[in-house]
Amino acid sequence: MKQKKSLAQVFLRSQKYIGEILSSLDIDGKIVLEIGAGPGDISVALARRARRFFCLEVDPRFCRLLEEKFKPYANAQVIQADIVKFPVSRLGKNIVVFSNAPYQISSKLIKHLIKYRNYLTKAFLTFQKEFAQKLLAKPFEEQYCFLSCYLEYYAKVKKIFEIPKKAFSPQPKVDSTFIEIDFYKKLPLKAKNEELLFKIIQQSFSQPRKKIINSLKLSQSQKDFLPSLKINPSCRPGELKLKDFVVLVDFLVERA
Repeated sequence: MKQKKSLAQVFLRSQKYIGEILSSLDIDGKIVLEIGAGPGDISVALARRARRFFCLEVDPRFCRLLEEKFKPYANAQVIQADIVKFPVSRLGKNIVVFSNAPYQISSKLIKHLIKYRNYLTKAFLTFQKEFAQKLLAKPFEEQYCFLSCYLEYYAKVKKIFEIPKKAFSPQPKVDSTFIEIDFYKKLPLKAKNEELLFKIIQQSFSQPRKKIINSLKLSQSQKDFLPSLKINPSCRPGELKLKDFVVLVDFLVERA
């Protein structure tokens, strides 16, 4: 079946990497949601290991194909839907997500999964290498950005392995990275105002070369107080840890 360019469909075809992915997944006896199943090259293996298996696909052509494949599996259900519009809470709790999702929805997918994080335990995801680097980045690294802090606030993320572009069909222009996201049951850092926290982080990284005192709209008294928070007023956003942003926001809330 021909892939649709409009849906940016790229499928992993290498049996070597499919095998490595399956060996990496912690899904046995669990509720599993696969996003963007396509022709189901990995799906059947997932269904065999899962307690319940939900196979979500936006393309109706592949949905019909998947429904035929899963007729022998009473634990499997095919859902035709766009993940960024789909309420994951409908599927229950303690869900493990797996996806080789289209790269064009990468940011939206991360934000959508975070929205439904209370219904998830882990997510195993393949992303464009450059995008994965942003998710994994730490302070002082070039790729460190708003998204790095945003995901770190809600989950632990780790790189599992890289997948070369030749492993996919049609072959994309870049390599990919397979990562694991482990959502926190209890946040290790809890800002007093999360909305303000992400507003400040986003505002800071929108002007990454500016000093933190210039990129944020702080009063002079607030600027003078930064050293007592162990925040260098002359530092740039890429030098601040997530914890530093949380400390700053808590200070602003307390002084409001």
